[in-house]
Amino acid sequence: MTRPFERLTSETLVENRWHRYRRDRYAQADGSPGEYFYVDMPGSAAAIPWFEDGTTALVRVHRYLFGRDLWEFPIGGMKPGEEPLAVARAELAEEAGLAATRWDALGSFAPYKGVSNERCWFFVARGLSEVSQRLEASERITVHRMPLEQARELVVGQAVGDGQSMAGLMLFDRWLARGGAR
Repeated sequence: MTRPFERLTSETLVENRWHRYRRDRYAQADGSPGEYFYVDMPGSAAAIPWFEDGTTALVRVHRYLFGRDLWEFPIGGMKPGEEPLAVARAELAEEAGLAATRWDALGSFAPYKGVSNERCWFFVARGLSEVSQRLEASERITVHRMPLEQARELVVGQAVGDGQSMAGLMLFDRWLARGGAR
């Protein structure tokens, strides 16, 4: 007898360098068989740049699926075996052209629960200096330094908001409320 939600089989339907699209067969709560289709992802990691003067930097990213540019914090997908902090460091440099000497973990969340097993980690990057931005051929990204309140208005107020950046702001606000900026 199988336990409810016990995975019986799992197969990859499609795979690319970032995601695997999978189908699991499992035992449902009543014991009957069920199928679950989902995006299998190693995760993602993001950085909120925090300059000594209280400003931050957002990236303006063209998002193919939406046909528009979105305001976001630097964020990138992880490959199997990568550590979240290493990915956040790399994305900060690649997308925003910044390096940091101090990193604080803000927390993590599930950005697409029900659709993906992805977990997204957010970090505050401090002690910032400029480095060369290294965009991939598929990326169209510009960097914009601004006061935190302006960044908040742009991230939350855009017509199609980036949910990961919005959740990152919430984690950042919690960090600030706990005295994290000291």
